[in-house]
Amino acid sequence: MVRRILDPLEFKVLKFVQTQKLLSKGESVLVALSGGIDSVSLLHVLLQLREIYRLRVCAAHLNHMLRATADRDEAFVSDLCAKLKVELCVERIDVAKFCEENKLGIEEGARKLRYQFLDNAKRKLQCDVIALAHNLNDLVETMLHRIVRGTGPLGLVAMKPRFQDKIRPFIYIERSEIEEYAKRKNLSFVEDETNYDVRYTRNYIRHVVIPALRRINPSIEKALLQLHVSNMLIERHVKEFLRKQRLVRFKDRTIFSSRKLSDFELVELLRSCVKEFGQQLEFKHVQQLLERAHSPTWKIELAKGLWLEKGFDLFCVEREHDVLESLKIEECGLYDFNGWYFKLNDQIESDQYIFVKLPVLVRVRKPGDRVSSKKLKDLMIEARIPSFLRDEMPVVEKNGIILWVPYVYVDKRLNERLKNDDFLVLNLLENPFRVILELRKEEE
Repeated sequence: MVRRILDPLEFKVLKFVQTQKLLSKGESVLVALSGGIDSVSLLHVLLQLREIYRLRVCAAHLNHMLRATADRDEAFVSDLCAKLKVELCVERIDVAKFCEENKLGIEEGARKLRYQFLDNAKRKLQCDVIALAHNLNDLVETMLHRIVRGTGPLGLVAMKPRFQDKIRPFIYIERSEIEEYAKRKNLSFVEDETNYDVRYTRNYIRHVVIPALRRINPSIEKALLQLHVSNMLIERHVKEFLRKQRLVRFKDRTIFSSRKLSDFELVELLRSCVKEFGQQLEFKHVQQLLERAHSPTWKIELAKGLWLEKGFDLFCVEREHDVLESLKIEECGLYDFNGWYFKLNDQIESDQYIFVKLPVLVRVRKPGDRVSSKKLKDLMIEARIPSFLRDEMPVVEKNGIILWVPYVYVDKRLNERLKNDDFLVLNLLENPFRVILELRKEEE
């Protein structure tokens, strides 16, 4: 077999592909081919690596129908792939119309449609991975864009060498290296004239902001690359930390313990919980959290209908939900009272139960509730019931007298008397406080 002599850039990409494990032998790769210098260069580099990895290389081109020259780009890509004998998938989408109908900016809408198209093309051509031609300059522009808009450390990770089925073999290579490669190889490509339109945010960053920063540090790209790599290491640490955390998910809430957590870990865990509810943790909420983190009880609104509440050592992210205020129990069966599941029958089936004579009323607490000489609120605090559970906990009463509040109080004298009589048993089978007790036990 004749060994192919690689160009310095091709060899650099080969080493990067190997260290980052971007490709496996025998895979099919779909190149996102715009016709610009970056994507054309990436196509040629992968074709040079094809023999080494036994690759099948395909391409996909989306005509955004935004420019008069869009058809020219499509024709160029079609001719190039025909010449190189590369399978090509082409589609035309009216991006402007889509953005108008969906009230999206052109950049955002085009990006969304582009990735949808690439996913469809990957399935159509039966490819394993999608190769994107983003380079180091693209990464820097994205990082600066996110900094300006506001982001945390993990937001600066931005583009990764690999994310799911998408790979970026050029991501740590400067655009100038790619331009030199295209020149050495005498590659033809097309240029998107809108790349110079500074009305677009990314173009403004590219043509105005970065040149200004380069006057301060000529190696601005390498400086931000260091930041990117450092934040990727932080991200890996955070992912491992989140994987080990015990989260209690119960109906419309997620509960976790704050014990042994640093402020950074607390913020990242909360960020992850809020994301599960389809929201983003805002900086003002981070500030509020850090100001109050060590106070025992408080509540803040994270988004419309979404709340963060702390009770003792527990945090709770919960969506607003209806609370059942009372439930009359008159016959045997199963009952759900705000996530506290009861079973009434003639047998003891739980470690939390009471003997009853029907009917009994299950309700939420009321202002001024007392048992014996103590306020019910004080008893709940003594039992370390978190504040976010107190207003929907079951209070079992008969004829206006409180008989039982699970984990808090039980009328022992009445219980003993009914035990020796014809009785029924009200068993508490499952409830949110039980899982909280388990969580606390694990922490201890």
